[in-house]
Amino acid sequence: MNNYNWNDAFPNTPKNFKSKVSMTLNSLPDEREQGIMKGKMIKSKITVALVATMILGTTAFAGGKVISINSSSSNIPTYTKMPTAEKINNDFGFNPKLVEKFENGYVFTGGYVVNNEGKDEQGNSIMKTKSLDFDYEKGDDKIGFYMENKEIDEETEKKQAVDTYKNVELYYNSYDNKVVPGDYEMTEEDKQDKLSGKYVFSFGSDDVRISKVQGLSWKENGIRYGFTAIDSEISQDELVEMAHQVIDSK
Repeated sequence: MNNYNWNDAFPNTPKNFKSKVSMTLNSLPDEREQGIMKGKMIKSKITVALVATMILGTTAFAGGKVISINSSSSNIPTYTKMPTAEKINNDFGFNPKLVEKFENGYVFTGGYVVNNEGKDEQGNSIMKTKSLDFDYEKGDDKIGFYMENKEIDEETEKKQAVDTYKNVELYYNSYDNKVVPGDYEMTEEDKQDKLSGKYVFSFGSDDVRISKVQGLSWKENGIRYGFTAIDSEISQDELVEMAHQVIDSK
């Protein structure tokens, strides 16, 4: 099992959510030889979900506010080939727009089911959802594409859209993430870096590393979509163009 603490993992987000968000990743071991990569893969997938949530706004439910999200996924792809819309509808009950290959060269390599559970301050489960996470590759570069259909009420606190395409608003977020071991003691410099916003700190890795995280998110016809790119050379403009291609697809 791989536990990962995502407290304060997303800058420029609603304070009443950001100050409380915690992510626990419960990886499901399927094959021993894939264990080394599993943590990275799962973290990348969950980043998509959280980026989408944070960019679009605080999530609120009739029973209260979600203050923690527990997510789990196998590192073995559920879909090794691009599934049909009918298959996705049968498995998830909604019809997201699907793109197998983007015009800039990113190609679908696998699809994963992510199980999400939101809990309130008392630890009560107040929502459970299943989402889709697709991996795309272009050479050695990898990005994720997240899709979810949730019937929830959302607060209207949002960031300013970076683009509007066919009446769909696109939201972009980026930051430098410093990932450290769970028992890491922050130095005075670390504390200053956190206060200044130079780095966002996350806990749960085996060593100290700094990654650049980018997220682009939008909603269309009740479906939430999001790209995430970690340590990728892809640009904001490219992500926006990829979103346009998704929106244009049938």
